Amino acid sequence: MFYKLLFTGILATSLVLAQGRGGGGMGGGGDEGSGMGGGSRGGEAGGIQMPRVVNRMDQMSEALKLNKEQKKEVKTILDEGQKEAAPLRDQLMKSQLAIGEAIQGGKSQDDLKRLINSEAGLQAQMAGIELNAFAKIYKLLDKEQQPQTRGVFPMVKGIFDGKNWNDPE
Repeated sequence: MFYKLLFTGILATSLVLAQGRGGGGMGGGGDEGSGMGGGSRGGEAGGIQMPRVVNRMDQMSEALKLNKEQKKEVKTILDEGQKEAAPLRDQLMKSQLAIGEAIQGGKSQDDLKRLINSEAGLQAQMAGIELNAFAKIYKLLDKEQQPQTRGVFPMVKGIFDGKNWNDPE
């Protein structure tokens, strides 16, 4: 039953992500003359404007007003963090599967507690990698840019959870 629910959840998530932020409809871009009907009257797709998909680097760059050199350094810092986090991400996936199997298998509370504590340790290590990357980024910013990190700090949580830190959220 657990695997059926897991499969259903993954399938639903895949469908949502496949649509992207642009929707996935048949309409054209943002120009009035584009699309299927050419106008912007009700029912025609031509007048619909899809939001621009912005990756994390663009978001950080805009929020911090990074110059070209800073963008390059931030990308390097985050790429290095991604490489450091890769083996840990794999361990986290295995740990989460082990917890699910233990629950499903009716393991004892002591066994579950051991697995959960192990998961917590892995999560703490991941948070350390994320915070270390943030600290490096903070250090390369000018005094005028540093206060802007309040808006960027929440973006760092979970930034290395996926295979590519720069994928749109």
